[in-house]
Amino acid sequence: MSANYTAHLEYLQRGYEAAMAAHGFDAIVLCSGTVASKNRFDDQTWTLCPTPAFAHWCPLAEIDAYVVVRPGKKPLLVRTLVSDYWETQPIAESSHFWSAFEGASVAAGHANDVLPEGNRVAVITRDPGKSPPGAVNPPALIAALDALRTTKTAYELECLTEASRRAVRGHQAVERLFATGTPSELDVHLAYLAATEQDDPSCPYKNIVAIGPHAAVLHYVAYTREKIAGDTSLLVDAGAKYLGYGSDITRTYARGGGRFAELLARMDAMQRAICDKIKPGLPYEDLHDDAHRMLAVVLAETGIGRGRPDELVARGVTRALLPHGLGHSLGITVHDVGMKLRAPRPENPFLRNTSTIEVGQVFTIEPGCYVIDALLQPLQSDGRGELLDWAAIAELRPYGGIRIEDNIAVVEGGIRNLTREAYAT
Repeated sequence: MSANYTAHLEYLQRGYEAAMAAHGFDAIVLCSGTVASKNRFDDQTWTLCPTPAFAHWCPLAEIDAYVVVRPGKKPLLVRTLVSDYWETQPIAESSHFWSAFEGASVAAGHANDVLPEGNRVAVITRDPGKSPPGAVNPPALIAALDALRTTKTAYELECLTEASRRAVRGHQAVERLFATGTPSELDVHLAYLAATEQDDPSCPYKNIVAIGPHAAVLHYVAYTREKIAGDTSLLVDAGAKYLGYGSDITRTYARGGGRFAELLARMDAMQRAICDKIKPGLPYEDLHDDAHRMLAVVLAETGIGRGRPDELVARGVTRALLPHGLGHSLGITVHDVGMKLRAPRPENPFLRNTSTIEVGQVFTIEPGCYVIDALLQPLQSDGRGELLDWAAIAELRPYGGIRIEDNIAVVEGGIRNLTREAYAT
């Protein structure tokens, strides 16, 4: 870990020095973030989620901490001393990073005593109103720093690998719970947190836990307490963090289900086949389009679609059943930056990745198939209704939908499926 972390910082130092030279800055101050109140009616605050540029350098979730990057110098880590019997700063999960920085500690409100000042200092922060002096969040510089995050270092792959392992422990736990009992959505959520040893605010995103028809709501988080027996489905979209890096994994399970269970098996095979197509030089949007062509074949072969596969794609049927993008960049943030370099084509409005696939990228592959009545109803009213078997749709509706999501690293000579690796071990 320490050797890879050293190389990671060397990569960042080179990239930041080039960005400073290109944009006319002598130093960059990365702010971890300040205390944020939950609401104005009490004194509770949110758990800090550090500014991503800060977390890219330093896995420390302390409020009012700063990394200062200067050409040719060791990075400086400034920490704010907290003397407070109501609160305490969190303990770092690892100690590997301390020696990589020059260190300075300041009393609350005195960070400016040690931070560089001047009109050639850039400040990257998520709290512009509370930032130290300097050019705050200059857009061109931020774009250059974001571009560094599209290529993951060996250190980052270590972190993402461990984040996948932790998440898979949670997914395996809830799979067993669903197979052997009748849990509520809240039961599943709490079991996942226990298995991954996380509390809710420390997850990379709010867990999506949906039983039955709720799986047709793409970001369903309104967990019910009702325990559901009998044939049904469970969709869990949940990840875990390690040293600031998050995984993002989705699995769908069936109890009984007949046609739904058959469709689930076909979707899993389809997801694996999409992963097999990944290679450097391929536009990610082409992979997204391939997913629709493959879904059309699945629909036709299972009897859900009545038209030819090419017709199901051309007339928008697959996009009613799979409305979201195939995936997104993954790293310090779950929807990481730098890989939506242009707008997708109009028929792919929600695609978050429009890059050309390159070695070093990490992204998700997450095809789905859902019964979303608001998207299916127009098909019945505009002449496309004959392209679907509506009895089959009615049979699937109580199960909501299917999504299967893996985290993929593009490496020299192929890919690493971080999710499937974690399941295998």
